[in-house]
Amino acid sequence: MPTVIERQTIFTPLGIRFWDPATDSQVAHGLAVRAWPDGATEPVRSAFRTASGIYAFQGLPGLRAVEYPANGGGSASPPAGQRFVVAVEDEQRRFLPAVLRVDAPFVGIYPTAVTGSPPDAALPGVYLFSAPWRRTAGLAAVRAELVRESTGEPAAWAVLELDVAQSGVWHGVADQRGSVAVFFPIPPFQATLGSSPPGPQASPQEQQWQVTARVVFQPSHLETPAGAEQPDLRTILTQAGGVVWATAGGAPAAELDATLAFGQDLILHSAGLADTRLLIDTI
Repeated sequence: MPTVIERQTIFTPLGIRFWDPATDSQVAHGLAVRAWPDGATEPVRSAFRTASGIYAFQGLPGLRAVEYPANGGGSASPPAGQRFVVAVEDEQRRFLPAVLRVDAPFVGIYPTAVTGSPPDAALPGVYLFSAPWRRTAGLAAVRAELVRESTGEPAAWAVLELDVAQSGVWHGVADQRGSVAVFFPIPPFQATLGSSPPGPQASPQEQQWQVTARVVFQPSHLETPAGAEQPDLRTILTQAGGVVWATAGGAPAAELDATLAFGQDLILHSAGLADTRLLIDTI
């Protein structure tokens, strides 16, 4: 038998799984993922993609002792963590860029094994939100051009929340121009309404679903880490609720009701405008 002269254990301090909520599937390819220390702009490290589609980091500043433990073993106490900024860009332009802060080392695949979370509450991966120009066959789409009512400026990084009948709640994030698209599976078809017992199923062209739209918009809450080009995703998703105008010049409301028709993108907009902008603002 060969003699083992030396054995080297290498620990990967951070591995991230990314997820497409629209298709409920892992985003396992096509991403460029970088990280650098929070509060600084360098050094920058690029992630490598594993065979299972996890984006993993090695060579993160300050974590060499974690990556190369002495004598191939671990420490009796958990190593001190450091916070890093992780920036994600989709080279195939399916998703908006994303920025998030992550503490490393992280045992397991982030964020699927976050300590203290109930197993059924764990996220399958870091959600990536669809770019407004994305085209995906077989999904329903709701689109909007979000504009701040008080200033007329694009409502960059606002969140559009949709409560879709028979489908659930779905979210989209606006880009810097306020453009947002929310994709989700086509809701179940309904039987013919107005008859008891229900009649035969209506044709696809007759299928419609009620949609209740809300916005989350609080620009003062957004934080952009040093070296990043957009706000931290966590601060985007935790903005306070905003208001929306069903009709320009009318009264603002917390919700906007609309109808999604099969085979057609639903364009949300404020009535009374010459274009298809949707007016929103902070409360």
